[in-house]
Amino acid sequence: MQNDEKIICLNPFVWFDVGPEGIVSVCCPAWLGIPIGDLQSSSVEEIWNGEKAQEIRLSIIDGSFRYCNLNKCGYFQSRVGPVKKLRDVEYDNIREVIKNKVTHLPFGPLAINCSYDRSCNLSCPSCRQNIIVQTDKEKQILDIQKKIRDQALKDAYLLNITGSGDPFGSPYFRKWLQTMKREEMPNLKRIQLHTNGQLWTPRLWSTIPEEIRPLVNRAQISIDAATPGTYEINRRGGSFEKLLQNLEFISQLRKNGSLTWVVISMVVQENNFREMPDFVRLGKRFGFDRVMFSLLCDWGTFSEKEYHSRCVHFPNHPRHQEFLDLLKDEIFTERIVNLGSLTEYRNKILKKGR
Repeated sequence: MQNDEKIICLNPFVWFDVGPEGIVSVCCPAWLGIPIGDLQSSSVEEIWNGEKAQEIRLSIIDGSFRYCNLNKCGYFQSRVGPVKKLRDVEYDNIREVIKNKVTHLPFGPLAINCSYDRSCNLSCPSCRQNIIVQTDKEKQILDIQKKIRDQALKDAYLLNITGSGDPFGSPYFRKWLQTMKREEMPNLKRIQLHTNGQLWTPRLWSTIPEEIRPLVNRAQISIDAATPGTYEINRRGGSFEKLLQNLEFISQLRKNGSLTWVVISMVVQENNFREMPDFVRLGKRFGFDRVMFSLLCDWGTFSEKEYHSRCVHFPNHPRHQEFLDLLKDEIFTERIVNLGSLTEYRNKILKKGR
């Protein structure tokens, strides 16, 4: 195989995921459970080019992916996002360090995921048992945020807020968005919001500075349902009617070019898998760019019994065959669909049917 044809993952060369308590990873912790450092006790540079970070980069360069949970990684299964052939890497500096087997990077983090505040306006069962607003950790959160602003933003082209709660439901993320300065982020091209969409109203949008709003050009909206009844269960505390109103506003931002990419996502489980085709239709209705699916993970909110009862992708689940049969639907071949970690299940059922 030619070097340019090898499959690589960009994340360890790009991604700086700052989680609760300032623990830093180079990928989603559910997919790669090895942190590379602690931002409370170390500098960005010490973590970014530390021993763990370099070990993980080497595992990508040598093609072993030995630290990755490839069964959970939707990117690896569907070969989208950061997982691609080396020849398709669009950034020359990253392509060259991989080709030359460089693990100590000459540049800082390029994509920063802010997941160090779990504050949110909803209490979705797949994530938490109660509404969390972390006013008790205000100093810790602001100290971590200051270190990111002072040390991590000089080379970054992407800032994602947030993978741990809601950017508008968090008083700290919301205030940061409302007080950002362009000069703090000289190379930034994109601010991506990962939100439940409940608070993204025209009024709140207007509070973000005019010089920052053009940077907020990508969004992922977690929904987990296509009907009001299922939404109220899976997005506890949310209103499906309010969501649809805000999706209409967000779709207008997409149509007028303020947003350049919008994704809606569903964590697939026993109570919503039948709604997957309608979820695709929901994305098409609003003209969004991608409809993304992923399998349920246990973040410590379920008993073992409840978790297994929800995981319709488990072979011993009573509705597993129904789940597989649903994946035969031709709607999942539509351009906007990304089956993520469900890809292998559709591939297996189609292969079996030949």
